[in-house]
Amino acid sequence: MSARLVRAAWASGWSAGCRRGASSFPVPPPGAADVVELLRDATASAEEPWAETARRTPGQCSVLLFPGQGSQAVGMGRGLLGYPRVRELYEAARHVLGYDLLELSLHGPQEDLDRTVHCQPAVFVASLAAVEKLHHLNPAAIENCVAAAGFSVGEFAALVFAGAMEFSEGSAVSPEEFF
Repeated sequence: MSARLVRAAWASGWSAGCRRGASSFPVPPPGAADVVELLRDATASAEEPWAETARRTPGQCSVLLFPGQGSQAVGMGRGLLGYPRVRELYEAARHVLGYDLLELSLHGPQEDLDRTVHCQPAVFVASLAAVEKLHHLNPAAIENCVAAAGFSVGEFAALVFAGAMEFSEGSAVSPEEFF
């Protein structure tokens, strides 16, 4: 679409099917910088580095999605304890939280584990422990990870995994900070 058509669509209210109506937004003044041309110039220079990079197929990359509150269960993490650094994660969480999260995760009771103040750190630490297992069993999945996301408290695990947040920051997040 040319810049002239864009400006005309703006001035006439976009189109017959999408009217601006009595909008308080002014029509761009004549002689204003052409936004379309500015964007085209900006994206043209930004596209050049991408043209040289080979695109990876979906089979060559991975995305990690971390679970949120509600995925906790007594015994969670038991199968992860044999992997490197997992016990260190739980020990670090004990220092930050002031209680033994591993004991609570392994032995419960479920009612205590279901309390928000306990289940969020439990899901957070178990998620990062699962990453340790994945790194041990399939390092390419970690090395080729192109994105990480999470539900609720899983967002914090994704941020720690991505290096945007420290483990101690994520494990100490209070339940009130989620609302």
